[in-house]
Amino acid sequence: MSYYFKDNQFVIENYDKQKTFSSFLPGIAGVKGIPIWAFYANRGQGITSFGIKDKNEPILEFFPANTSYQYVDKYGFRSFVRVDGEYFEPFAVNTHDDVVRNMYISREHFSVEEINKSRNIHYKVTYFGLTNEPIAGLVRTVEIINLGENRLIDVVDGIANILPSGATNESYKNMSNLMVSWMGVENIANNIPFYKFRASSGDEAEVSSHSKGHFYLSFIEDHELIRPIVDLELIFGYDTSLTMPFGLMGRKLADLDLNNQVIVNKVPCGFTPVSKTVPKGVSIEINTIIGHVSEVSIINQKAISISKKEFITGKFKEAVDMIDSLVDVVDTKSNFPLFDAYIKQNFLDNTLRGGYPLVFGEGDHKKVYHVFSRKHGDPERDYNFFTLSPEFYSQGNGNFRDVNQNRRNDVFFVPDAGIFNVKVFMDLIQLDGYNPLGVQGTTFTIDEEVAQKLIDQYVTANQEELKEVFKGKFTPGKLGMQILLNEVELRISEEAFMDKVLSHAIQHVEAVFGEGFWVDHWTYNFDLIESYLSIFPDQLIELLYKDTTYQYFDSPVTVLPRNQKHGLDSNGEVRQYGAIEEEAHSNRFNQSNWVRKQSGEIYKTNLVQKLLTLVLNKFSSLDPYGMGIEMEANKPGWNDAMNGLPGVFASGMSETIELVRIVRFLKGNCTKEFSLLEENYDFFIAISRVLSKDLTLFQRWDELATIRENFRERIKTGINGREVIVSSSDLISFLDKTEKVLMDGVQRSKECSEGMIPTYLTYTATDYEALGYKTPYGLDAVKIKSFDMKKVPSFLEAPARSFKIGTTDENTHLYSRIKASDLYDEALKTYKTSGMLDEMSYELGRIRAFTPGWLERESNFLHMTYKYILGLLKGGLYDEFFEEIKSNLVCFMDPNVYGRSTLENSSFIASSLNPNPRVRGQGFVARLSGSTAEMLSIWNIMMFGESVFQYTDELVFSPRPILHADFFP
Repeated sequence: MSYYFKDNQFVIENYDKQKTFSSFLPGIAGVKGIPIWAFYANRGQGITSFGIKDKNEPILEFFPANTSYQYVDKYGFRSFVRVDGEYFEPFAVNTHDDVVRNMYISREHFSVEEINKSRNIHYKVTYFGLTNEPIAGLVRTVEIINLGENRLIDVVDGIANILPSGATNESYKNMSNLMVSWMGVENIANNIPFYKFRASSGDEAEVSSHSKGHFYLSFIEDHELIRPIVDLELIFGYDTSLTMPFGLMGRKLADLDLNNQVIVNKVPCGFTPVSKTVPKGVSIEINTIIGHVSEVSIINQKAISISKKEFITGKFKEAVDMIDSLVDVVDTKSNFPLFDAYIKQNFLDNTLRGGYPLVFGEGDHKKVYHVFSRKHGDPERDYNFFTLSPEFYSQGNGNFRDVNQNRRNDVFFVPDAGIFNVKVFMDLIQLDGYNPLGVQGTTFTIDEEVAQKLIDQYVTANQEELKEVFKGKFTPGKLGMQILLNEVELRISEEAFMDKVLSHAIQHVEAVFGEGFWVDHWTYNFDLIESYLSIFPDQLIELLYKDTTYQYFDSPVTVLPRNQKHGLDSNGEVRQYGAIEEEAHSNRFNQSNWVRKQSGEIYKTNLVQKLLTLVLNKFSSLDPYGMGIEMEANKPGWNDAMNGLPGVFASGMSETIELVRIVRFLKGNCTKEFSLLEENYDFFIAISRVLSKDLTLFQRWDELATIRENFRERIKTGINGREVIVSSSDLISFLDKTEKVLMDGVQRSKECSEGMIPTYLTYTATDYEALGYKTPYGLDAVKIKSFDMKKVPSFLEAPARSFKIGTTDENTHLYSRIKASDLYDEALKTYKTSGMLDEMSYELGRIRAFTPGWLERESNFLHMTYKYILGLLKGGLYDEFFEEIKSNLVCFMDPNVYGRSTLENSSFIASSLNPNPRVRGQGFVARLSGSTAEMLSIWNIMMFGESVFQYTDELVFSPRPILHADFFP
């Protein structure tokens, strides 16, 4: 048995001979700690890279997954042990010894061990992140058990490369030979080497010195720091391949000159030398912390308190308890222990991408602040740039869609988070219905006089330092760090002071344009609204009408009209390229901007108008056949690998389905009149007039597109701020008409696709006239007079979403159609993102160039499969749901096929279409995906039903679990 779950750990026997995978430690240091990122693989001694903040502050060089598998046993952690007069290297690939190697994976730590029967040595290494300390650190504990007779054991244990602070990932990879010129190691006399650049390495007039750096601290006995080896030549001698420790051979460790090591013009290392006579059954325990501090004095001062066994064991327990307390909110006791543990892992991973909501203050002054999040960047996602803020209350970066969907269940687990996420993501909707890509967390500002009063009332020493913090934008982490580092003294607890400050502060959502406008991002907002109302159904009127503090994000980018983006390409084909226009030299790309009235005041409104804004913009973006919503702004939908779709006039039926949901919601719940921005009102009236006309599909498309373009041109330079009252009857009449048009389009799309709703439609211009000029992109501009629709192979997304709007009979029929189609992988009993794409043009996206069964192409993309399974549950197909989860939930898969812990999701699983039979059914790209949000939604419905509370005249707790008998012991 190579893979199994035991004692709350996932165990992989002979891990280094199994299928390769990459994963990571959680990077959570607690609200009063500094997080460190650390990636590992099932090769070598595990850790492939780690560092502080992002890839540009590596301690061990960041490698993509495929190269990390090659280099981890060379540049990562290494160990050399001399017993019976001969050196050997535990975990070495080329060993001829009789060894057993195991990996033990937990949520907050992992271990690797080698039991060497030839040498009678048991070598076990455990890694975890340092928690609730003002220093960032990766803790490595090593236990070397002597299984033989009483004997002398020499150990040299550590890491082959430590990149000094100042070496960015890019600069080191491109100019490593040059970068060593700045590298230095200080503080060796204190037995805590401090690795940093001596000065900035940029070719600029301003040169700055470096105070921050990485450190290496190691001990066996309490308070007795071991002087490390920092010069690789002492270990490897002339062997620049770092294969054999020729520098150690034939020498006693005591003979190594550790006081005169060469520490310039080379990449340093960090190794702990230990020589000890060890009785049988007794162990040597080496405790090492490798990390980062802003000043060397910090680690020197902390050394006494942290260089003791009690500290290490205490911090290990603290790390375990911290993660356990975080995930205990989904503690489940079913007949399937693996399922129970799997739900906790999903909650953790969902938190890592969406964040965990902390609530400060009370009532109207309550503030919600998400901690522990980051963009999903790791060795298998080397294209993403992640950030973990190196401060207390750490938050990271993210993308609109990712953060949005991974916060879907926040209000269920932390009801005090309330409406916060609805407000954040609805505020980010622009007047044109699009939204910024980058969501950078939140910051705070506070009125200077209010801050002074709080300081006078609660701060007894070092007030000036806090005044500096309050002069601009700040975060809870920045405030907490200043209190600690500047020894600010308070009359009340720090937590109470933080509550006071944030209660009086103004919170700012930090978002930036990023790139392009995706057609699907807005669809996730309605999920947030549904989640909120499942807990607070009694707040419906307040939600829709009474809260008038919603804003509109003001982007420095606009979508061009058709006559500026439709044109002939170099092949004489009519295409849609260069669809957006960016403000020149605008600082608005680096900050949040909000639509303002002519008076300069930020315009604010209620949720009804914000939702109607989406309806107006998206309805007017229906394609020429009135079916899908156009991808007219440079970006596709959820499936990024279909990146060519906007160029060929594609539209998405998934987005039409989501628009139907919003229209139905407004129809069923809008019972009062409301104020509508004059520009939106004219948009509303213009669309209403079009709906009253007898037009062909193309004529309606043309008129709606013209109205939308005129609206965009009108709001481009601002709004007047005037409002018009709209009655509920006028709104519902309008929504009735739009729903009929939308559902007609849905039905016709099914008829075009043999009864199964298509995900994508594309269009070819069959008649056009030249306009005699070039578009900004360089196309020969044209006006299109007619289109023909072209089919795209089947994709799972639209069918998965359509369960939300179908009847039980319709959903049952759809389920049967999908299972009989090429979307179903009969060999693996799973679902694929799409059918066969061999006949699809390469022009539709990079997906066509991918191997079948790999990445987004015809693979089991777990997020979409889980969305489909959730659709079965929401669509009332309970028997089908419980049958499908047997082969589609990761925790029920065969780990020998899946190739990694079945507690952890992957982004995709190679399907049976992949030409390499060895990877079929194997999971790739670790953990942080939308699948965790879908899984938590599945768990919620299984345990409580779709609505936890019902409300008529009073609020009633009304759980309706949906559970199969198999889940009960």
